[in-house]
Amino acid sequence: MRIIILLSMLLLISPQVYVQANQFDEKTSSEIIKQAETKYKKVLKVKNAWRDTNKIIKNAKKAHKEKNYKKSISLAEKALNEANMAYEQYEKQKNKYRFLD
Repeated sequence: MRIIILLSMLLLISPQVYVQANQFDEKTSSEIIKQAETKYKKVLKVKNAWRDTNKIIKNAKKAHKEKNYKKSISLAEKALNEANMAYEQYEKQKNKYRFLD
């Protein structure tokens, strides 16, 4: 009896951890791909695009067409992250002299 009471108290006292499930569906995939493309275009305008970002976006679109939404979302998130970092890099270095431009 004591074991049952202790276990029930432990369950009540311990914090409940809810893990949010990632949604790997068509809508989420297309939204993230659009965000990545928009940010990539913004980075292209300031001439600071990274080499592989466009390739990653193409691979995400390909996975989306093949209905592999988990892969598509992970690639699109990676491309979005790279585009964000490229724009951040541009913001940090925009007032410095650029030799090749």
